[in-house]
Amino acid sequence: MRHKLSVVLSLVGLAAALVAAGCGGSSAVTGPDEAAGARGAAVLQGAILGAGLGSSSSSAPVHALAGGSGWTVSVTGTSLTGEVDDEGRFALSGVPAGSVTLRIEGPGVSAQVQVTGLVDGQVTSIEVRVSGGSAQMTTTPTCTPTADTFFSGTIDRIAGTQLVVAGKSVDASQIKKVWRGEKRIQLSDLQVGEKVKVWGLLRGDGVVVAEEIAALTSGPGEGGETWVTLSGRIDSMGASSLGLHANPSTGSYPTFVIKGITVFTNGETKAKWSDGSPMSLGEIKVGQTATVEGWKKADGRVRATQVVVQGTGTGGGATWTTFKGTVQGVVALDAGGGIVALDGEDGVRAACILKLTIGGRKVETDGSTVFKWSDGSDLDPYAVKAGDNAYVEGWSKPEGYTLATKLQIDKR
Repeated sequence: MRHKLSVVLSLVGLAAALVAAGCGGSSAVTGPDEAAGARGAAVLQGAILGAGLGSSSSSAPVHALAGGSGWTVSVTGTSLTGEVDDEGRFALSGVPAGSVTLRIEGPGVSAQVQVTGLVDGQVTSIEVRVSGGSAQMTTTPTCTPTADTFFSGTIDRIAGTQLVVAGKSVDASQIKKVWRGEKRIQLSDLQVGEKVKVWGLLRGDGVVVAEEIAALTSGPGEGGETWVTLSGRIDSMGASSLGLHANPSTGSYPTFVIKGITVFTNGETKAKWSDGSPMSLGEIKVGQTATVEGWKKADGRVRATQVVVQGTGTGGGATWTTFKGTVQGVVALDAGGGIVALDGEDGVRAACILKLTIGGRKVETDGSTVFKWSDGSDLDPYAVKAGDNAYVEGWSKPEGYTLATKLQIDKR
């Protein structure tokens, strides 16, 4: 979601490791920066992941540091530079085709990774993990004419349905939903200077065709909430609150204090360790260092939408994912794991356990999954049926399925 750049390399006593990876699976290096200095027509997008960055004791992930702390990516030998948003996302257009060296810079860190096989008019998607002064690809780069994308940042300009967000061109002529909190608003309600999150399709010309935009600022009469990011030690824990879809293993949503500010959680709050592995809200404890993103209310409390706790979890390599697709199949389970009929009985609803196929992917829910209609109203889990259009947020597990923390269905 944000910006700021440049790191003075002479102050960084770290080695930069160079890793080569080719789009589409090729690993052949065709020569460093063959097209350096020339403006091309390829698009490069990706995610920067990392914990224990630099030589300091900080182990905050890139997405928690980005914004005010100056994480950037650039193509060496060119003037192309992009800012990493709050979730570690970046996108660069006009990249030379062929082989380029991507430089990743942040506080105390300067690392490089080489990407080959870039094609004019194609979108190359990568994922890079940064550790100390080295960077390494975690997945094989992919090249496609278009690619699903999401990012966040400040609206720089609005002209009808055409926006510029964090320097990126956004075409909102086909927008399906615009949100402010859980309320649907009009595109015209958005204002230059406010922070938004955009989901859509990144084209080979660098334009994002937006499907959905969420405003991260509150409007008049919405409680005076403002979007904030807060980092620090958890000094105390307050009372927990029960929730509609509380996980039976935790049964509640914790409240805690960082730097004198009270932070409370609910069913919409996502939590994870700084190495990217999932954690339950019940694992949040006094003494941990955490980064919180969420809404600061008029009374000074913060309603957390995401909590990232420094440390290593036992998530077994799970990674955070969001995607959309059509529900192709759904099976309901009772608390014992037995298949039950979707008959709407109260006893069945209480289990809140579904196994689904959405857009060809396996998805599972549990007692902590939040179910919503696209208008923000609560969704009976067992109202989900084949043919529904769904949006999923959750953890992509190495076992081959996504454990959903949120399942949203387009209103019928």
